[in-house]
Amino acid sequence: MHELFLSTQVANEDLQRALRILQGYCGMKPVTFLRRRLIWEGPRMRNGLKGIDAGFLKRQSQPIWRSLHEQLIRQSYIITLLYDVKREQFGEGEKAGVQDGDEGQKEEDPVIDCDQLLGILRWTDLPDPAGGRPVNSRLLVNIENERGLCTLLKSMNHRLTQEMIQECHRFVLGNVVFDFSRYLQLPPSDTEPVSSIRSKLPAYESLVPFDAENKWVLTASALVFNGSVPDHMQKGIDELMTVKTDFEGCFDFQALDRHIFDTRVKI
Repeated sequence: MHELFLSTQVANEDLQRALRILQGYCGMKPVTFLRRRLIWEGPRMRNGLKGIDAGFLKRQSQPIWRSLHEQLIRQSYIITLLYDVKREQFGEGEKAGVQDGDEGQKEEDPVIDCDQLLGILRWTDLPDPAGGRPVNSRLLVNIENERGLCTLLKSMNHRLTQEMIQECHRFVLGNVVFDFSRYLQLPPSDTEPVSSIRSKLPAYESLVPFDAENKWVLTASALVFNGSVPDHMQKGIDELMTVKTDFEGCFDFQALDRHIFDTRVKI
């Protein structure tokens, strides 16, 4: 599957106006969600990459797992795991000071085990060279509604390098998805090491934007399920170029330098 996309930035003070513009354009209210993004780095080696365990592959009915395996034995990549999270889950450990019957007896702090949650595994390749194409294009593997993904990546010798929270407002029009996203970093934990998966989320108010100016990234994207068919790719490109034209003077959608999106592990 190929993802075609264009990107731009929106200042935080312009966000509400931008949301109203997209709401009118798409004829819908935004779908707003929060996601934990766990960033995993593959082995720092060029040869002998084992990819996905053979026994695990045999148990999978989706051929997409085999496609992912073929990519991972060719090159070591950074893989992202995505987990939807609700606003009220932030700071639950701090709220757990509620008395539970006996004086001084507190409820046990809520613990989040990502392996028990349905998650999304996302792999993306380095975008294709532009070659005159006016949009970014890259191979994409999205495997949704899976449990045990953290354990799977550990078994593949991937290591957790970073966790962030994505705040997103999404619109859809036809085949085009518009995402306003900003990325928030978690403060250091007093009880959990940096390299571990957080079992408790801090208060939402303690999160800090990665971007010093707190800008939002606006992405317009379209998926092409068979990128080897030129007509299918051209249809997706045409749809995004229509979006670019429609928003000239409002949003400066661009195809960015492909190396910004490079997910290959540096050896």
